[in-house]
Amino acid sequence: MTTPVVHLPDDLRQQIINHCLGQLPNEGCGLVAMDGDAIIRVYPTGNDLSSPTGYTIPPQEHLNALVDAEAYGWHLGGVFHSHPDGSPEMSTTDVRAALDPDWVYLVVGLGGGPLVRAWSVQGGTTEEVSLT
Repeated sequence: MTTPVVHLPDDLRQQIINHCLGQLPNEGCGLVAMDGDAIIRVYPTGNDLSSPTGYTIPPQEHLNALVDAEAYGWHLGGVFHSHPDGSPEMSTTDVRAALDPDWVYLVVGLGGGPLVRAWSVQGGTTEEVSLT
């Protein structure tokens, strides 16, 4: 089986990390627009939970990102969030909340220095996505 691959440009990776660092001590989160297998735009959002252990993207910000992405012919293809004191692994809660099997789920681990990893989730099973 071939590992899925998603292209994440360095400037967008840094934008994700910076947003998550700026949300400490709570989880940072946001959405990503994709064009094919490339992340093309990052939409940092608020976190309605204001929590260090969970996130909910505000519905209006989700809608705004969707409208913007579609205006450019892209699609919302994933979400990112941070684990302020943890690793970039999908937690049980993250897996349960992952409802779209076509999305990429980026997790920013801030517990040992910023590290971004990506995952696909299908039927409760995670598979790491290679970020290039």
